[in-house]
Amino acid sequence: MPDRILLLEDEPFIALDLEGVLEEHGYDDVVAIVDPHLSDGLCSAVVRHLARGQVPFVVYSGEPGSLIDEEPAFENGEHLSK
Repeated sequence: MPDRILLLEDEPFIALDLEGVLEEHGYDDVVAIVDPHLSDGLCSAVVRHLARGQVPFVVYSGEPGSLIDEEPAFENGEHLSK
């Protein structure tokens, strides 16, 4: 079974671009890539759930520095700047 990745991104063009790159590298579904500032707010509940379940995740943000102050669970992920 191919590796699977959950992709949470509210910008359609960024989501499609990331999905294409991941598919080129053999992933079936686009562990979790999270844009913390979705259009309906901070996705704290999702990140807490991933951290509790020990699901590895990458925080993909244009503002990575302030996230841990907003939600300590973001500290459990790897951080990648847009």
